Amino acid sequence: MRPVKVISIMGHGHSGSTVLGLVLGGHRNFECVGELHKLPRSGWTRDEARRCACGVPVHECEYWTDVYRRWIDQVGSDGLERYLGLQNRFERSRWSWPWLLVEGSRRSSSFLVYSKMTAALYEAISDVSGKSVVVDTSKPPIRNYALLLNDDLDTHLIHLIRDGRGAIWSLSKPHRRDVEGGIPRDRLPRRAWRTSLRWALTNLESERVAVTAGQAHAARVTYERFVERPGEILRDLGRLTGEDLSEVDRTLEAGEAFAARHSVGGNQLRMAQRVVLRPDFEWRAKLPSRDERTFWRISGRVAQRYGYRR
Repeated sequence: MRPVKVISIMGHGHSGSTVLGLVLGGHRNFECVGELHKLPRSGWTRDEARRCACGVPVHECEYWTDVYRRWIDQVGSDGLERYLGLQNRFERSRWSWPWLLVEGSRRSSSFLVYSKMTAALYEAISDVSGKSVVVDTSKPPIRNYALLLNDDLDTHLIHLIRDGRGAIWSLSKPHRRDVEGGIPRDRLPRRAWRTSLRWALTNLESERVAVTAGQAHAARVTYERFVERPGEILRDLGRLTGEDLSEVDRTLEAGEAFAARHSVGGNQLRMAQRVVLRPDFEWRAKLPSRDERTFWRISGRVAQRYGYRR
């Protein structure tokens, strides 16, 4: 059996991955599932605040319940508990890099189990959805590197970058808990220096993962180019994935909406169920000058390598 094709989006948060994933999910053979890495921990472990894009708690969603049954059939009745431990070991945080680099390179027994269980999850999604390609917007570069090492998946990576000043503006705004709206808990505002540092580190990590993947399996996309010239981006991604994305391009040109269906995590836009591509450059008029200076002081050199200017 051919391995499931996975299109995985990596990079810093608040970079437009939810919208890009939903646009790609508009292809008849693509299933966009949102931030899949959150599913086992905060979906299948009965987190009442974690909602599927269909509006119901993830653990009550018929779609994800069916996926769970098929996955458990493959990995065993204790699969969820074991998989959570393996996620902690190989993809949970930056501190997992040593484990992943060492055990992934020598294909340790625990890494092979983790890989088989991860592949079984994508296979269950493909079976339930009837789609041959799964679009995953789980952004941490360490998880994407683990996918790249998985011999049971055909992984294609998209390194998505948004101007860090846009990320600072987005993360500077507090959000109150709104379960129905896709915000499971209160989000406190994040300081500009912290976002700047994380933005630089995450994109440099993602760049390194993309280099490891090679041009045949990874591409760099900027949010700005995507929203301004989506047809060009879709043609590039069509070449990357070996899929014809012309029908998605036609949907965009017609101004039609894209369905979120059963996305398990990401921007609260997914809860609208029908999303239209609209550029978001609010930060250009509203970002405080002190925050912009902070960004350039901390992350300016990284921003310049990606083509951003003051």
